[in-house]
Amino acid sequence: MPAPRLDGMRQLILKRRSPVRKLALALAWLMLGTALRWFLDRGQGGVPFLTLLPVILITGLILGGRYAILSAAGSLLLVRLLFVPTGWTVDNPVRVAMLLIYILSVGIVVAIGHFVRLLLVENARHIEQAEAFNAELQHRAKNTQQMMRALIGRGPREGEDPQAFYTTLLGRIEALGRGNELLRHGTVASAPLGPLVAACIAPFDAARFRCEGTPCEVEKSAVTPLAMALHELGTNAVKYGALSVEGGSVAIGWQRQADGHLVLEWRESGGPAVSPPGERGMGSRLLRPHAGLSAVNLDWHPQGLVCRMELAGTQA
Repeated sequence: MPAPRLDGMRQLILKRRSPVRKLALALAWLMLGTALRWFLDRGQGGVPFLTLLPVILITGLILGGRYAILSAAGSLLLVRLLFVPTGWTVDNPVRVAMLLIYILSVGIVVAIGHFVRLLLVENARHIEQAEAFNAELQHRAKNTQQMMRALIGRGPREGEDPQAFYTTLLGRIEALGRGNELLRHGTVASAPLGPLVAACIAPFDAARFRCEGTPCEVEKSAVTPLAMALHELGTNAVKYGALSVEGGSVAIGWQRQADGHLVLEWRESGGPAVSPPGERGMGSRLLRPHAGLSAVNLDWHPQGLVCRMELAGTQA
């Protein structure tokens, strides 16, 4: 069968319909099958369910199992009213056997129609996921390329140690990679915040961090920006902040707001007095609202930097 016809049949089966419309279609097909049997021979030739079994199969395939069961029950009622002689009972073993065979046949027909429909629905879902995955791969590759170009293109500033610059650059690239790993390269819609934070602080002295917050998921749009921001904060803490001296520590906490957004706070303590940087570099651009980070607030307390970020989270 040509592909366009298969696509047409697939669209017919997977078309969204309201329950009222499904019920109306099931009843209409049942009436059509009954009318066809009536006009053939009014059931005098036996096998009164001959035209109703295909109706049940089509109903299960297009509308689903529950409507096929409803159609099967309706077919029993209509056959009993229209095609079975008055006074007919099931006291005859042959009649009982025929009725049981019909019920078994209907069960098989309903199961086949419903199962085929489920396979088509599952296949359609996988196709949608594959298309979304391909689009995400293209988008993520483009964003990664732009980020890499920006990081590498800056180069060491005048007087900056090239080795220190490339060490910092490598750390940022690794942070970017860890964010992508948590997303399993775009195959899921979110990443767990706790493991993401743990992965981002792993290159530093993790024993000097205190992390706590409720289990929650971060939308994929916020994972990479958050990973880059946390790595930038950690790098600055090692150079100038709480992690640059013995006894300094960092507390990271997060919570979910009523609107579904997540608030994450980075708070340094026990380090030297800090002040806002005199010039804006790549690090400053990483610590500002963009993509999934809806807000980034830096508070340069003398006791230590406090960074408060709002990011997109999935609904609980």
